[in-house]
Amino acid sequence: MCASTKPANAETRCADNEEDCQVPMDEVLVRRIRRGDRPAAELLILRYQSKAFAIACTLCDGDREAALDCTQEAFVKVLGGIGAFKGKSSFYTWFYRILVNTCLDRRRKRIRWERLFPGRGLRFGGKPSDEPAIEELATTDEADDPQAAVFGSVLSQDLEKALTALPEKQRTVFQLKVFHGLTLSEIARMTGAAQGTVKTHLFRATRALRAALREWGEDERIER
Repeated sequence: MCASTKPANAETRCADNEEDCQVPMDEVLVRRIRRGDRPAAELLILRYQSKAFAIACTLCDGDREAALDCTQEAFVKVLGGIGAFKGKSSFYTWFYRILVNTCLDRRRKRIRWERLFPGRGLRFGGKPSDEPAIEELATTDEADDPQAAVFGSVLSQDLEKALTALPEKQRTVFQLKVFHGLTLSEIARMTGAAQGTVKTHLFRATRALRAALREWGEDERIER
């Protein structure tokens, strides 16, 4: 077994006894993949696919199809460029930086598409979508409280508009921090920004969103 309270020791044991390691470290899997070990590649994908898809969903504004495309594209880039991984950072950091950049690149392309075809009802990729851009914030069942459901839907739309209005870097940091609970240091490693810069982006994004949604905090209907 490779389980240990000290990851460095676990990695050493895996490196010395790769074939016997039941829970190999990422770096061990990377070495196996470089040797053409397909099961190692499948294990690495399985290890990260759920969280990667969840992050992609957020960065793709709730578009599950786009999120799936970005997640798959990120894995293709990682496996195809595995030789470029030098181990200067963790595989976790390297992979998620590729994923975030892939999602942001798609977002920029979608924005350019929407500028070319404003108000045409065409989603980037040519397919219409009825899915909300972000998850509904209301937790009350519509059948039990239709009014609360309506307010929740409107709040969700207002939040979406406020997020869209943020500069890209502020928006990305806010989404990774608030929607996925990542630490500032994790976000810094994923985005390649200094931790102090990430903190500034988060502060400015939070301040802007509070200002944009101020009326909701003052509305007695949601203070019940």
